[in-house]
Amino acid sequence: MDALAVAPLLPPVVAPLKAASSILHSPGSPPLLGCVARLAHIVWDGTVESFGTIADHLRERLGPRGAEPFATPLDGKVCIVTGGNAGIGFATARALARRGAHVVLACRDRERAQAAAEAIARTPPLPGCCGTPSPSPSPSPPAPPPPLSVEALPLDLGRMASVRAFAADWRRGGRRLDLIVCNAGVMGPPRRLETADGLEVQFQVNFLSHWLLANQLLQIEHERRQRAKAAPPPSAAAASKQLPLGATAGGAGSALPLSARAGGPHSPSPSAGLEAEGPGQEGEEEEAVRVVMVSSLTHRAGALQWGDKQSKNRYEPFLSYGLSKLANTLTARELQRRFDRSPQHRGYTAVAVHPGLVSTALANGFFTGVGTGWAADWRAPLRPLAESATECFGRLLGPLLMRTPDQSATIMLAACLGPRGAVAGRYLALGTPTRPDEYAEDEGRARELWAYAQELTGCPPALD
Repeated sequence: MDALAVAPLLPPVVAPLKAASSILHSPGSPPLLGCVARLAHIVWDGTVESFGTIADHLRERLGPRGAEPFATPLDGKVCIVTGGNAGIGFATARALARRGAHVVLACRDRERAQAAAEAIARTPPLPGCCGTPSPSPSPSPPAPPPPLSVEALPLDLGRMASVRAFAADWRRGGRRLDLIVCNAGVMGPPRRLETADGLEVQFQVNFLSHWLLANQLLQIEHERRQRAKAAPPPSAAAASKQLPLGATAGGAGSALPLSARAGGPHSPSPSAGLEAEGPGQEGEEEEAVRVVMVSSLTHRAGALQWGDKQSKNRYEPFLSYGLSKLANTLTARELQRRFDRSPQHRGYTAVAVHPGLVSTALANGFFTGVGTGWAADWRAPLRPLAESATECFGRLLGPLLMRTPDQSATIMLAACLGPRGAVAGRYLALGTPTRPDEYAEDEGRARELWAYAQELTGCPPALD
């Protein structure tokens, strides 16, 4: 962790307090009392979460190691994780791959993504997954496990052209899709930055490009399934020779037969998949897509920025970040409403998740900026003392008060693999269904955001 990352108390305390100065300057914000209440809610949630994290660290170090959560095999499933080369995305992608899924790391930096794919491929799978046998008292030594199935594909969420190119490549490949984890993001640049499309960077990278990606991939998957239903069933001989999806093991480039694990890309896998823990309901299609939108406890601050979504009147990093996470929470709820009223998308699931205050390069960079700004506000004679106190706090308490990416991956698995009836359309805070901010429950604002996203992208949504 960076020395000036004043870890968990900075985002829930200092950043909201600095954001408070922007409230009266933000058109369309809630009444002042509502703004104060939201910021206080963030402070309280963050503080409680920090003490819970301490308890989790102690439990891991002092108590017995628990069983792996959601250990049902995902053999044959195909998952996309944006920003899967580092932090929460990397840990989540590795957890899914260890359970047998083929994982696509959709990342901007090709070299880092390829290195991450190779690192994940070398990770041992969970027992009973990826074709490995479950533990048994057999005296013979077990065979070495196969490499995990993972590949890296280019995706720059700061350019809508890159998102469209990714979707077009996916369509040409005829790939199936089971899970999209919209994880990649930008957190709190000190100055307002614009993407290649002329939009505020946090709004586009964290939310809008994910909205566009999800809608395009959902439409592609719907069309693929319609073709699969209309196609005549292959003969046994043809099925045995059918090539699988263009998957890879040990990095991008080589083909890995997913069909060897799960009966082919279009065949049901009764004991595997996202529905295995109970996400589906009786009578629903066995193979249903799940969309996971990464949110944050800071989504409550997004209401303060609602009237200025591109931060053109005044830019405050914390509020802009909160708006992007509020948009993700609204998107998950609106997607679920549209899934539920569409017979063609029966059993599909959308969920928003707050994975916790996590020690990652993304978060540490933001906390460092806030900590530096806090120290700079002190008068010159006291500034070195403030900076030293910040550094000492970050070094001593930061690792104790923040979660590791692996701990956050356990929370992410609850959103990715938890029972559909428990998570569909919900906001999960640390893996537990929790009521979000009232703005996130407002269907009118969800429709407004949906129309705004459609206007900015020019993309007809997959579900109307």
